[in-house]
Amino acid sequence: MVRFTNMTEKQFHEYRARSLAEYAENIRKNYDVSEEVATEQATDQFDELLKNGLHTENHSIYHVTDEETEENVGIIWYSLRQETEEVFLYEIWMDPEFRGKGYGTQSMKELHRRAKELGAKKVGLHVFGQNTGAITLYKRLGYVENSIVMQYQL
Repeated sequence: MVRFTNMTEKQFHEYRARSLAEYAENIRKNYDVSEEVATEQATDQFDELLKNGLHTENHSIYHVTDEETEENVGIIWYSLRQETEEVFLYEIWMDPEFRGKGYGTQSMKELHRRAKELGAKKVGLHVFGQNTGAITLYKRLGYVENSIVMQYQL
């Protein structure tokens, strides 16, 4: 089983650097923009969402920790959107060496439990179309698509 554990400011800055780099790469690949534009967009969005870093109101960023081994196996970031009674999942990331071992499923179930405790009626998320592993996980857990953006390459 997993639990969500707090991270230090130093760990947050390490997380931010990794997350920004991966998000910028996803933007570059999915929207066919330059690395510079993708990095700028990713940074602007991240800074807008997390104005006060770890201490941003209604945002929660945790390590995903294996309860048995006490190892940090991943990270989860979500936010309570009170006006829509929704918890929105911004990121769930498992360290590559821990992928495919059930940590993602366990983390999502823990997120669902916490969302209920917060009074949320639903959990929402965005996933890039190329992230087939995540899409499979979300569908297996009962998530349904409510919007699809498609494009045709000329």
